[in-house]
Amino acid sequence: MERMQIVLAADSPLGKAGQKVNLELTPADVHDPAEIPSYLAGYKNWTYRADEMSKAVLVDNDEDKYRSFSQDDAFEPVRVKGALTGPTPEVDPRSSLDSYKVIDRYVGSFVPAITEMQKGNNYNPRMAAARRCRSALLLDRELDVLGPSGLLTTVGNWNGAQVNALAAGEQWNGGANADPIAVIQESIEASAQPIAELWMNQKLAHLFIRNASVRDHMRQLLGDGNANNIAMGVANMAAGGAPIDFMIPGLPPIKVSAAKYKNTSGVLTYIMPDYVVLLTTPPGVPSDGEEIATSYTFRRRGPSGVGMEAREFIVEGRGPYGGTMVVLAMADVAKMTANNCGGLITGVIQ
Repeated sequence: MERMQIVLAADSPLGKAGQKVNLELTPADVHDPAEIPSYLAGYKNWTYRADEMSKAVLVDNDEDKYRSFSQDDAFEPVRVKGALTGPTPEVDPRSSLDSYKVIDRYVGSFVPAITEMQKGNNYNPRMAAARRCRSALLLDRELDVLGPSGLLTTVGNWNGAQVNALAAGEQWNGGANADPIAVIQESIEASAQPIAELWMNQKLAHLFIRNASVRDHMRQLLGDGNANNIAMGVANMAAGGAPIDFMIPGLPPIKVSAAKYKNTSGVLTYIMPDYVVLLTTPPGVPSDGEEIATSYTFRRRGPSGVGMEAREFIVEGRGPYGGTMVVLAMADVAKMTANNCGGLITGVIQ
């Protein structure tokens, strides 16, 4: 290491006058700390899944009506027998119109011009601002659909026959009479249309596959290897990675929502509460009068045609040089289009 030599002119704490003192160079003498150009850390939520639970129907107008045929057209017996020369029995298609009105969501982030002038190599302020805005919109949408007071997790939004409230002893975390598979099958049987998928948060998924009766069922039909792979997949859900869906014989696909949020107490918790949601979710947009989903989301198509808009505009009146406002926007509303299709299981945890 290089050494620096000085001669003291007078007595000092470093030595006596005329004495030579050797001072070693330290890292601080040769390096000015700066941001590491190859390191940029941060947090990312798990995959948002509201658009899977309440599929988007793109619309042009903020407010309109949608038509649904009555369930009685499919299930109500009518008189079809008659005499050869008698009057023809008649039926009429029955339908009703319901309304939607989209709710605007939009948020912006101001990026000062002076900040962009002095940005580092690994941090693009405008890109970070857009990413932050997008996350805020999607989190709000997730809470609206499957949060604690969400459309699909509010008991009052369901037809009463579709809500299965577990009794004491039936809870999955130690109830003496717990039988998760039987409970889910009961909810499937109560639905007016086929169940396409089951939803639960990661905590409930762990309880489900940890339950002794479920483990025995999986081992019997899948073998130990596949049963263990399912358990590991649920436990190791990668943040922002591919969502974990799994199947066990006798049940529809089970889908796991692991996204979290800070509640009003500042505690990080799962967005989806400790309920099981069963959904009817046919593909595409219904157009033949014989398909319906538990829920659809009516989303304004917007200028881009995809339902989410991103734009930037110059703001001159802020700071010494102005800056750029980055704005993301979407407008939609989730509607319960068939509250007797699917189901809600509550009281899963004691």
